[in-house]
Amino acid sequence: MNERNPQAKAGTCLYEEVAQRIQADIVRSNLKSGEKLATELELAAHYGVSRATIRHALISLENAGLIDRLHGRGTFVADRQARMVNGGGNVQIIVPYLTTSFTGRIVTGAQEVLFNHGHSVSVLSTNNSQQTEGEYIKKIIDQGCPGVIIHATASDYYNPWIFELQKQGIPTVMTRHYAYMESNYVEANNYQGGYDAASYLIGLGHRNIGLVTKHPGFLVSLQERIQGYRDAMSDNGLAIDRAMMLTDLEDHRYVYLEDRSKEHERKVIAELVEFLKKSPKMTAVICLNDLAAADLLRAARVAGRTVGRDLSIMGFDNIGISANLEPAITTVNCPTYEIGKAAAMILLGAMDGSIESPVGQTLPMELVLRESCAPPVVFERAFAIKGGG
Repeated sequence: MNERNPQAKAGTCLYEEVAQRIQADIVRSNLKSGEKLATELELAAHYGVSRATIRHALISLENAGLIDRLHGRGTFVADRQARMVNGGGNVQIIVPYLTTSFTGRIVTGAQEVLFNHGHSVSVLSTNNSQQTEGEYIKKIIDQGCPGVIIHATASDYYNPWIFELQKQGIPTVMTRHYAYMESNYVEANNYQGGYDAASYLIGLGHRNIGLVTKHPGFLVSLQERIQGYRDAMSDNGLAIDRAMMLTDLEDHRYVYLEDRSKEHERKVIAELVEFLKKSPKMTAVICLNDLAAADLLRAARVAGRTVGRDLSIMGFDNIGISANLEPAITTVNCPTYEIGKAAAMILLGAMDGSIESPVGQTLPMELVLRESCAPPVVFERAFAIKGGG
């Protein structure tokens, strides 16, 4: 048996690599709390290392709270509930970016709850790369993990590694879920947000209400916001003019990544100006994120429209930019901090076994009223004539 090279991988001791392999095999075999592992001699033969290396590996796993070594009895998979009480493990949170407050508030809410229940938290940023997201998940599966919270990377297709995460039995909660996947998830009630946004504008007297969004892809949140808008219009007997719906805005930004090139900025503004000029009767527009609302405000000035007077603009998500524009943008608040806390609570239940069936939870969205929305000018005039009569 050759153990002359103590470095199995760069910067990793042999016993650490063996510990990772044992942990991965525990996860792959779906061993339950209290199940017994092989003896030290059997493990040494299986992994092709000395008994001393196995002993060091098992001590490492025991210190991490993953196994229990009972003198005279053997080695067992640690009890999940005991780990929860005695200090838990390192929960992973996967997000596209941590550059702005949107995902930051989700992480903050989740971390607060998990820390109070004895868990440490590691945050992994994918840089909005589905490939990187998959690499993180593969590593989590290989090394084992008590639980994962994931805000799925936006794409035109599902990441198969998220299905594999579930298949391996690692407790998981999504804060942006896949429509046709049974999973634990917590999201804002995006349908209610879209419905309330349109209803508010209708209540102000608007009848020709447009909508702006980038291509929804598989994102349930955008699809539900659009459906909420459609149903509110229908419930109030209002037809939707297809020319007033821009559903494939070429905007590559997200609420957690605001950077873009000047060329991209000019292209987006030009597309929005053209959209406004094609629908002069449109008196209000719902933008399905605040960044698009900010761009529409700029485009309105180019197109000769006055926001808050002859054009009302409604945003979504209530990120910092919406309150600092002129005029400030009325928006729909996404309860990101509360989503993080709720996701953590569901994850705790999934980890300790008190939750078995997938749990789906939505939290209410709220309108944040500012200066960008007002009754349409035509509506104001009609009211003035009627009142003066």
